[in-house]
Amino acid sequence: MSQDDFLVLECLDDIYLALEKSLKKIQPVRSIHRLQLEQWSEEIRNHRRIFEEISLPARLVVEHLMSIQLIAGQVGLETGQLSQGFSSIRGINIEQFGIIKIKLGELEVTWRDEDYSYYFYPDKVELRARDEKSGVKLFFSIAFTRQAVEKYPELLLSPKIAYIHPQLEKWLKKVE
Repeated sequence: MSQDDFLVLECLDDIYLALEKSLKKIQPVRSIHRLQLEQWSEEIRNHRRIFEEISLPARLVVEHLMSIQLIAGQVGLETGQLSQGFSSIRGINIEQFGIIKIKLGELEVTWRDEDYSYYFYPDKVELRARDEKSGVKLFFSIAFTRQAVEKYPELLLSPKIAYIHPQLEKWLKKVE
């Protein structure tokens, strides 16, 4: 984990502790504001899991989805017999045990990081189950940027990477 990652985690911990302290104070109060504080607390736990519970390839995918979501980008989806055109990202959650949930339009796609390998291309990522019987393709309206990919030079060492496009690999090798 990089120094920046430790700093982000420290800040998330500070926010989480402050929220938990406030939630103890407000517990007896029946208010929508208490529910909002509980939701924020869960969102902070969700962000911490990005650093603590998922692999580096999964983290790159999740952080790319988060940046796409911020600038109103869209994601397309193919899995099995199901295909969905580009739609907005309505939610990204990292649950316990590395379960990743992405809500695209009215659809929700879920996978457990531990059970998948990653195939990276400039404008999409393919996730394949270890047994090769299932897979998910996520197509991005905004391709991976050089800055986003260069943030993870140790990505090339990850056993969860099954394929990485030569352009992305070139960006990673220039960082080393």
